[in-house]
Amino acid sequence: ALPYAANYMKLGDSPRSLVVLGEADNLVQGHSPDAVYAQRLQWFTTSNEIIEIVQGRVQSLENLRHAKVKALWLAQEPSSGMRASHAKQISKQASTQLSYDLRQTSAFHTEHKPHFVTVRQSYRVVKSQREQSLAMPNGTTLNVLVTEEQLYPIADQNKNSSTQAIATNEFYRDLASGRIVQSKQWLGPELGYFEMTEVQPFNGVGGPTQNWGYSALPAQSGFQDLKTQDGSDPTQYRQLRIKVTQQTTTQQQEASTTSQLFNGLFFGTIPNQPNQPGQANPRSLRLNDVVTEFHRLGLEQVPYAPLTRLHSPKLDQWFSGRKAGMLVRLRMLEQTYKADGETELAAQAAELTQAFQSWPLRATYIHGWSLGDARINQATNKALNLADAAVSNSVIPSYELSLNAAPQTSSLQVGLATQLSDHEQVYVTDAHGQISLVPLQSYNSTAEQRALAHQPGALVLRSIADKDLPKGFRDVNYQLAMFLQHWDWAAASATASTKTTTQPDTTELAHAKH
Repeated sequence: ALPYAANYMKLGDSPRSLVVLGEADNLVQGHSPDAVYAQRLQWFTTSNEIIEIVQGRVQSLENLRHAKVKALWLAQEPSSGMRASHAKQISKQASTQLSYDLRQTSAFHTEHKPHFVTVRQSYRVVKSQREQSLAMPNGTTLNVLVTEEQLYPIADQNKNSSTQAIATNEFYRDLASGRIVQSKQWLGPELGYFEMTEVQPFNGVGGPTQNWGYSALPAQSGFQDLKTQDGSDPTQYRQLRIKVTQQTTTQQQEASTTSQLFNGLFFGTIPNQPNQPGQANPRSLRLNDVVTEFHRLGLEQVPYAPLTRLHSPKLDQWFSGRKAGMLVRLRMLEQTYKADGETELAAQAAELTQAFQSWPLRATYIHGWSLGDARINQATNKALNLADAAVSNSVIPSYELSLNAAPQTSSLQVGLATQLSDHEQVYVTDAHGQISLVPLQSYNSTAEQRALAHQPGALVLRSIADKDLPKGFRDVNYQLAMFLQHWDWAAASATASTKTTTQPDTTELAHAKH
């Protein structure tokens, strides 16, 4: 028998391979470290591909060696899902939705200048269940509950819906242990089926590597600064503030957000560990250290990695100066148009200025972040150092991590109160911080190019055309697009201050102590 947890895995037409479990983190209910309902399992291949699975369901695939698709994230899971671990009855009429976001090469991609687009693939799910026996690779036979998910295309704008399933997911749950021991999951036409079979089970639980923890904060509008009470140097610590924002939809299809705050206290450096002889010196606290620990108390669901953001009060101070400078430029643009007698353009500049002031912006160090990738790639595992956090000699330096759910819409349009069809091209800032100048009309673009303006989590800037900007202001739109890289997805006002689009235009576009 293997001394470690391992699975057979297969993606599309690639050969089946044996993959070893890399990391396991607890998911808990009610912010209670004792109420563990599942593990967030991360499997690493020899080529550093990352497969993340929770209760049998693929949560993400990253660092893929696929020619077109580079990553995938679960955006919406069927509501009944795999959470009811021993449920034996699911109505054949039960219908929910399954969505995955794929990060793939775009119409502008070249070998020397990579360019990507996020595409959402959604399906209507109809479930059924049965019991049967299943032979495993080690020769044992298990009694399993098989959950089948028939996947149907989502109804189009004319409410047309196919009556024929395009694929079928299968989850085999061992009735004795509750584990998903085999699965087959459709990940779209580019990737095909992902197949998994358990070879050696993981029977442990995820846990912290240090005696640290977080505490949930009572309902309040924000975080409070911490100070040392014993006269010790506050810079030897790091305060880690975590804001978890989840989005729900009412029966009237209105989106609302709820947030929970957590506070953690850590030493700024991690001492040398006796079981890590290769670590010669203490090292800086890093982002994966604090997220790993956070699983003990606060994490109930895997966050949507592309919308993870990291802030600090010091970065906020720097950013406020940049915003003030941009506001001055926009007001100068309005005055320039007025001086030139361009009344309509002056009105648009005033409208743009007002819109800019309403945007929920907050500077971030990262535009998306993967816990799995940070564990194997130090370049993506930010050090929570003193220089980026300290704003006072008396306050404990702090960072704030924002964990968000997947966006429910295809894109958010901001700026002028115009239609996309009014613009020849627009600047699009996607969830990963990539800025693209996207043509929109049928005579200057293709459908694949226009798709960049409808990415989930993308921000579409409706603004004055570049050709109409006067000398000295011709970079204004690009500068505004750069500000949109710092959109605060956790802000409660995010949906209220924007116009949401879920479909392309139909007009063809002519916390604790150590």
